Amino acid sequence: MNARSVIVTGAAQGIGRELATTFALGGDSVGLVDRDGTALDDTVRALRDAGLRVEPVVAELGVPAEAAAAVDRLAATLGRLDVLVNNAGGSAHTPLRFEDVTEEDFDRVVDWNLKSTFFATAAAVPHLRAAGGGSVVNISAIAGRAGTELLPPQYSAAKAGVIGLTRNLARHLGPDGIRVNSVAPGFIKSGSRVEAIWHDREDPTQVLAMIPLRRRGEMSEVAAAVMFLATDASSYITGAVIDVNGGFFCL
Repeated sequence: MNARSVIVTGAAQGIGRELATTFALGGDSVGLVDRDGTALDDTVRALRDAGLRVEPVVAELGVPAEAAAAVDRLAATLGRLDVLVNNAGGSAHTPLRFEDVTEEDFDRVVDWNLKSTFFATAAAVPHLRAAGGGSVVNISAIAGRAGTELLPPQYSAAKAGVIGLTRNLARHLGPDGIRVNSVAPGFIKSGSRVEAIWHDREDPTQVLAMIPLRRRGEMSEVAAAVMFLATDASSYITGAVIDVNGGFFCL
């Protein structure tokens, strides 16, 4: 497989850092975007110390102008764009209970997850077209598939929106040779913030009992699904959602 130019958003920590590392170890040139400049610096330093080619940009991707500037800058630096992975997102430190969610909470979650995916993709499409096509992989979540009460409703709404956007863009961009797919992780071991949320549960073993494989997923298992969708191994797949959740949600 020839080296590609890849942009990963939300790349400073957790699954995003795992994805950026996996692409870079495979020989790709990788652009990293994140809103947290300090964490992004740490990730870039570690990857460059390992001899990997990565280029960082700090941006709020839910702001259209910042998304466009970040993607344009990285595409120019990398020389082209072949793959965009929209991983930026999260529950944005908002409440779990429906009754406690404010308009500000809701808007922030939509900005972090859905608007960031939309506007990063909008900025990437001209570069992908110029490269003759490519792959967009949007990271949704089990929250957008199952609507489980274990996760915040505003987060479920935003991640379900990511799936709807994925399916719509697959139709819009297919004629340009641009494939658009989604990966929906379940309960993944993905960093200190997620671990804190996990261990705050009254009885995490009850959640494990709801997962047919009886364990949480590894970030490498999410990365494997993303890598599949980013390569020619999935050349006739677009508009699809791959669930990486141990069977918690089966459609």
